[in-house]
Amino acid sequence: MRPSDDSFLTADERRAEVASILAAGVLRLSARALLATATATRGPSENQAESASSCLEVSDETVLSVHNG
Repeated sequence: MRPSDDSFLTADERRAEVASILAAGVLRLSARALLATATATRGPSENQAESASSCLEVSDETVLSVHNG
């Protein structure tokens, strides 16, 4: 774990830190682009099935229960 005070870093260490942050950003952006491409190339039935299985909406049948006591 690295300390929060970066004032002790040398110029080379700062460059390495910045390069690491930029590389992580590029990898994240690349992964997002690949995911978007993969999602766009799927057929509509696959997208709908996946969407239905992972949705957080309440189903049509809502069951309420009340406990007396």
